[in-house]
Amino acid sequence: MTSFGMERTIRAAASLAALVLGLSFPGGAVATPVVGQQIYYGGGNVTVTVLPYDVAYTSNLYLYPSGGPVLIANSSQVGTVVDLGNLATIYGIHSGDDLIFGILVLNTGDSFLMGPGSRNPDGTAHAAVDYAEGSSEDYATLGFEDLFGGGDFDYNDALFLLEGSIGEIIEVRVPEPASLTLLLFGLAAVALRIRSLSGGRRGKVGGSPLE
Repeated sequence: MTSFGMERTIRAAASLAALVLGLSFPGGAVATPVVGQQIYYGGGNVTVTVLPYDVAYTSNLYLYPSGGPVLIANSSQVGTVVDLGNLATIYGIHSGDDLIFGILVLNTGDSFLMGPGSRNPDGTAHAAVDYAEGSSEDYATLGFEDLFGGGDFDYNDALFLLEGSIGEIIEVRVPEPASLTLLLFGLAAVALRIRSLSGGRRGKVGGSPLE
């Protein structure tokens, strides 16, 4: 399926969920789904809502803190809302930590995690994330592909809505040591030049009234 088709499928599922469950999404809450996208924990409460899905198989959704997987819900429990509470207090997940959810496909026994494909046994990214910021909390629709190797790549085999204290992972580029050294030398040179010019001006201004 094309990226446009995947986006349309997830948009339709989210819209249907809004109608069926009475959810109120902020403007722009359904953006462009990103396959392999990661999200981080913001330090507060998080809830999960099971959305309508489009596949014969069913899957359990798990949260993966450092202490081991935690069962959240089954994909067939459409409309179920699970309040995970404060993840730092309950599961030891710290603010800024990568928030990892994954599915166990009950029909095949395969497990797949959201995020990069390197996390999965087939090397394939199995989740598309549709993230949006709200006025008081953020939203993310997780759409999973449940077949080994990626199947039809429609990412609508298990759908869940995250709400609360979450955010997108933003890559921070750290300067290389050589570049950082050059930058420091450059700043030092500029500082010396400014000091030199400033000192010269002070000598002229200070001496002119006496001459």
